[in-house]
Amino acid sequence: MTTWSAPIYVYLWLAGMAGGSYFAAFLAERFAGYNQRRLTQLAIQMGVLPAVLGVLLLLADLGNPLRFWHLLAEFNILSPMSMGTWILLAWVAIAVVMNVLYRYEGQHGEPGGRPIHRLNGGLGWLQFLFSILLMSYTGVLLATSNRALWAGSALIPPLFVASAVSTGIAVLIAYILVVAPVTTGKTTEYRLPARLLTGSTEWAIPTRLVGRLWEAEAIVILVELVVLIGLVAWLGSSAMAGAREALNMLTFGALAAPFWVGVVLLASIVPLAFDMMSPGKELARREVFRVALASSVCVLLGALFLRAVIVIGGQL
Repeated sequence: MTTWSAPIYVYLWLAGMAGGSYFAAFLAERFAGYNQRRLTQLAIQMGVLPAVLGVLLLLADLGNPLRFWHLLAEFNILSPMSMGTWILLAWVAIAVVMNVLYRYEGQHGEPGGRPIHRLNGGLGWLQFLFSILLMSYTGVLLATSNRALWAGSALIPPLFVASAVSTGIAVLIAYILVVAPVTTGKTTEYRLPARLLTGSTEWAIPTRLVGRLWEAEAIVILVELVVLIGLVAWLGSSAMAGAREALNMLTFGALAAPFWVGVVLLASIVPLAFDMMSPGKELARREVFRVALASSVCVLLGALFLRAVIVIGGQL
């Protein structure tokens, strides 16, 4: 197997962020009964940049950019690079088309039920599928390898998916809290500038919806922590060659510091504690705003540590 260096785990982090933000926004709007597609539109707009940066990191890791076209010349389901390239490029292509259609709807006042609106709705479901693939494909491929930290465990894919979803939620919350001023009154909402995307001046996202995202983040982080504990338990009890050594490397060896500080504390314990400090409180309040923002930053940094530890640990 080719050695995976820093550009790869940063790429995995960015790709997970893009897929996770759209996945979370798509579900949040439907379960919260908020059907104006503002949150998914924001996720699409935000996701393009990290996804494109991911492609550039793939090019950097290849050394010779011309080798990138070799990945496009074949579709190899067993190759992380081939699968990652195709899934990522498909996600970016759909995102670009959806952005163009969103802009058209914003400029022309396209009402619901019209062809452009329905087309964007269909592309939204397709993007939801590709977001799931973007979050999960690397975990599935790692779990089928012969490396001790990766192989034989069905927990690597759900760990990557849970981390991507929590990262996606965190980047949505952080962006909204930093960019959008809060208007309080009968209705509390975040007003986001949207001229480049829709042709309109701004749009509003209810703080209630952002609060639901924050509550969901706590649940996803808890799931991620449970899966992580399960992976550690599997490594400790597995008869597979190298499993115990991989566990010792994570907990007491070369990767102990990034594992305990970056993964356990930053990605799990600290943001979970932050999220549970302010259940049901209004995000418009300054102290709650700060806690929510700090929680999101911890999740984003912790997710990068998680991918670095898993990718590096599987190669030692």
